[in-house]
Amino acid sequence: MARILIIDDDGIARDALGAFLIRMGHEARAAADGANGLAMFKNIAPDLVILDRELPALTGSQVLAKIREASPSAPVIILTGYDAPEDEARYLAGGATRFLSKAFGLSPVLKAVEELLGPAPAAAGPAPAAPAKPRVLVADDDESIRALLKRFLSSEGCEVALAADGGEALPLLASFKPDIILLDIYMPVRDGVEVLREILAADPAASVMMITGNQDEETARRCLELGAFDYIPKPINLDMLAVSLKARLLASGR
Repeated sequence: MARILIIDDDGIARDALGAFLIRMGHEARAAADGANGLAMFKNIAPDLVILDRELPALTGSQVLAKIREASPSAPVIILTGYDAPEDEARYLAGGATRFLSKAFGLSPVLKAVEELLGPAPAAAGPAPAAPAKPRVLVADDDESIRALLKRFLSSEGCEVALAADGGEALPLLASFKPDIILLDIYMPVRDGVEVLREILAADPAASVMMITGNQDEETARRCLELGAFDYIPKPINLDMLAVSLKARLLASGR
């Protein structure tokens, strides 16, 4: 079992990475900024660091430089949302072990962890029973979006129910009992904000993620204040959607 330190100001990314690393058999610690990350690095002496390039206060390159002052050999994986070949060369020259884009999701990160540290030892005892498929309800008046999400979520091992508007979505809550609800903000009959209020009034712990258009960010942020756990804009980045959903499912014990 390796001790891995995640330094990232994105709570969803931290939670998702931590959950997957723990499932791989590693110990995962996390910090939300560079200063706390460096303090944890000195205290726990991690076997590997996963470091976001964009951090408040101290940048990823500054944190990397200080890590290299303390340890010339500790593996450091840099995560970036901005892809540029010259940046990759600069970070690798500065001591980074890998330079990976967030645009490709978590799979390349987890693969790099295994390549650098080797597979974690398998836990003793009988193999656990296969979990039930997560249930996801998609409510969106765009038929092409519904079809896209059904194909993608089904390929990710989810059971999927579809609704064309808020009026169709609400009856499915009791019959389908979704673990996660993907809810378009603007729909006929009953819009997403109205449906969100009704869902959370009935079940304050419900996991609702809003689907937004280009001009919906202010409304989406209001939905977060009302109790949605996240939102994702159209056109939907399926890799980022998968990361967010898996993080939510893991956080809820699924």
